[in-house]
Amino acid sequence: MFDIIHLKGNTYYITGNTNLGLYKLNDKDVILIDVPIKRYGPRIESLLRQYNLNLKYIVNTHSHADHTGSNEYLIKQTNCNVITSRIERAFLRNDKLDIGFLSGGYPLKEYDTPLMHVTEQHDILSLRYLPDCLHSIKLPGHHYDMRGFKTRDGVYFIADSICKKELIEKEHIMLIYDVAGYIKSLNYIKSLQGKIMVPSHVEPSTDFNELVDINLAKINEIINVLHNYLKTPNTYDNIIAYIFEYYNLHISYNKYLLISSTIKSYLAYMESCDLVKCYLENNKLFFVGV
Repeated sequence: MFDIIHLKGNTYYITGNTNLGLYKLNDKDVILIDVPIKRYGPRIESLLRQYNLNLKYIVNTHSHADHTGSNEYLIKQTNCNVITSRIERAFLRNDKLDIGFLSGGYPLKEYDTPLMHVTEQHDILSLRYLPDCLHSIKLPGHHYDMRGFKTRDGVYFIADSICKKELIEKEHIMLIYDVAGYIKSLNYIKSLQGKIMVPSHVEPSTDFNELVDINLAKINEIINVLHNYLKTPNTYDNIIAYIFEYYNLHISYNKYLLISSTIKSYLAYMESCDLVKCYLENNKLFFVGV
């Protein structure tokens, strides 16, 4: 499951459910860009030992558990430093903040699953401690302050800024916090054509133009589905229920949490584009297409 693959110069990546970046500072010391969920921490430690590598830094693109879950274990085992952006540090310092952020209030206990839960981590450095072999890139859309990282070799680790075709076709609704930001990040990926890019959940490539277009087409499709439904005014609950029915999605507590948050983001984006308007009536918030 976990293999180290050379990309260019001192830049490598580790295969897995989440692609991890690895940059060699020298023959022994390395930086990891993201780490897997908590239970895979020992596997990553073992892999590094196998290659006689010493972990000096973990740089997290954002605070989701499939990018940070092994932080605590690897800190204890290697005494490495963890670096991430200012706002993502805040999410890592409170184990309820991200779930509360998605749910819009203190979260139900049903939302707190291993995939969503991040163990509180306090000894985290800001991006001003980022080694000069890495350059931070803002990649808005998926999470509040997600970052990508360009290595000195010109390899771009672009986190969750693009989704693979098979998942789009199966799930339809991908977690998006800022729709306008997500579109901006997708267009940025197009501008990198010819550069080596490593998304977190898609095979590395130098050309993601086709996949970017698939992602953009799905965003536009969802906007059109919502706009057509909102020919008649409706509330959040009814809109979210309709999306589950329209795409024939199996509901669970976590899926409801992620999709309801994302649909709210779509509606906010649509209002900013004058595609819908909102109003209050009978103590309820309504949306209607324009």
